[in-house]
Amino acid sequence: MTGGGTTAIHYRGHTFTVPADWKVVDLDKNPATCVRFDRHAVYLGTPGARQDCPADVTGRTEALLVRPSNATKAAVTENPTSRTYSATAAGITVTAGYGTDPAGIRRVLAGAGLPVASARTAAPPAAPAALAVPADATSYQGNGFDACAAPSQAAMNAWKGSSGYGAVGVYIGGENRGCSQANLDAQWVQTQYTNGWRFLPIYVGKQATADAGSCGGHCSVITDPAPQGSAAADDAVAQAKALGLGAGSVIYENMENYPPGGDNTSRVLAYLDAWTKRLHDLGYRSGAYGGGASLTPDLVAAAGRITLPDVIDTARWNDRATTDDPAIPANLWADHQRVHQYAGDLTESHGGVSIGIDRDFIDVGTGSTPPPPPQKKTTKLAYTGPKTVSDGSPATLSATLTTDAGAPVAGRKVSFALGTQTCDGTTDAQGAATCTIASVDAPLTADATVPVKASFAGDDGYLPAEVTGTARLQYVTGRAYGLSADVSLLGLPVVSVPPTPDTGTVRTAGASSTAPPCTADINALVLSSKTLCARVDTKTGPGGATSTASLEEATVGLPGLPVLKVSGIKAVSTSTCSAVSGSTDLTLTVAGVPVTIDGSVNESVDLGVVGARLVVNEQVRTADGGLTVNAVHLTAPGVDVVVASSTSAAHNCG
Repeated sequence: MTGGGTTAIHYRGHTFTVPADWKVVDLDKNPATCVRFDRHAVYLGTPGARQDCPADVTGRTEALLVRPSNATKAAVTENPTSRTYSATAAGITVTAGYGTDPAGIRRVLAGAGLPVASARTAAPPAAPAALAVPADATSYQGNGFDACAAPSQAAMNAWKGSSGYGAVGVYIGGENRGCSQANLDAQWVQTQYTNGWRFLPIYVGKQATADAGSCGGHCSVITDPAPQGSAAADDAVAQAKALGLGAGSVIYENMENYPPGGDNTSRVLAYLDAWTKRLHDLGYRSGAYGGGASLTPDLVAAAGRITLPDVIDTARWNDRATTDDPAIPANLWADHQRVHQYAGDLTESHGGVSIGIDRDFIDVGTGSTPPPPPQKKTTKLAYTGPKTVSDGSPATLSATLTTDAGAPVAGRKVSFALGTQTCDGTTDAQGAATCTIASVDAPLTADATVPVKASFAGDDGYLPAEVTGTARLQYVTGRAYGLSADVSLLGLPVVSVPPTPDTGTVRTAGASSTAPPCTADINALVLSSKTLCARVDTKTGPGGATSTASLEEATVGLPGLPVLKVSGIKAVSTSTCSAVSGSTDLTLTVAGVPVTIDGSVNESVDLGVVGARLVVNEQVRTADGGLTVNAVHLTAPGVDVVVASSTSAAHNCG
């Protein structure tokens, strides 16, 4: 968004911080202001029923409409196809449009305390059956007009009896729709239909260029035509259903005038081909509005190569109220399938009410053949997420939704489950959906796996799909004990001390501490020790295990060997998926003589006795990739004594 400082706007207990050059409009003081999303602005209050909007507002940039409401809960949804966030909080409802800077508008919403980081993808709900209008609501022969914002009921009533118009073009959605629609809902549509009005539902999707027609550089453009055209059709149908316009209705894609030829033409035609095919899949008829010098000749030239829209709406401002057009062959769109926008950017007054409009001459029937019934396509999901997860760490799950033929399915919700934890994602243009479990919390099972599932519930156009599998759960193991000894003379056992105290093997994916009571002392015939302790500590996010064994002191006096005395003993072994490490601390005397220990790994101390071996800071890698650290390990014929032993390992790291 633009720079140059910020402005803090306070409204009903909420603060929105926006760039200082944004216009701020109080709608309570200026109810006739046109609420537009093609310019940076903040609109505060309820839009007036009679907004003074020009007919040619097109494009989308960052802007806010903040209205009073009875909302109590903070929640945010996003329609990524229409590039709009809808939010509620205590006392307000917010509509936030965005163009090239979605991150900027998210910062504004987050700064006002709205939970935009957890926004759900949502489409408007279908209108109640009682408010649905018949499919002939989009059929009409005669004069009509279109206005950027749906007129108020009073305006429609005033014009019905005095204007000579019988149909009205309404902008039902699209990411480049510039005007807000304070009046447009299913009740408005049904009321106008009952009063005799018919409709041109207009959807302003992606454009050939950012400055096409009346975009003024603010329109988002076609970059990936087929999936974007299909996604636009999906959203257009959702918007139409929310207004009670059901199957069989014509929905017009508004393609602003563009320089024809080259990439512009190829992108537009591929986009409209996908738009029309998808509308047909969903049981709707396709309309396309565009310039008489751009879209119309491009469509005529493409006849036989693409699926043409069912109705063509040509903008040619020649003040001729007719659908005859020498640029359109007589055999194309010949069966009541044409609209001519013959004048524009006008302000007309009827019944004392003025509205900014374009004039249309309409010859649209119910169609020579009924639209094909919705054919649900078979879909499949492929899980593409991580093969390994770790308790306490985030896990970004992902899957790709395609048709059986491999075509990506965009704009659909995919639900994920990792064990008992769930999240949702929406497929992008490549059919890929992702969502993140903020902190994995899965129990460690015998096989150390977690079930994973991705599912698509299906909709009017696609059958459901599901994929299941498992992810390996990272876990750690550890063990520590203070002392163990096996001593025999002449083949007869003299001393046998099992590992004491002993944590046993700890196996966990969570955070824990295991520490048996310390042993005060051990006094055997040839050895003694004081204050023996052992513990294993584990952590999550990421997982790790630290095993620690310690003794205050230990003395070993065996026949034929010098007396060993060790004090201040501690052995530590630490393992994570990224590293293993070990260390030993102690003080050693042999036959009363202090021995300097340099801290190196597997340091041998010469006892001067053949067959006897003393190793300090003994470190041995285990078969599972872990590490055992023995502070002191004494071996000789019939002798095996370990003082302070710790072992740790991390598993399922790959």
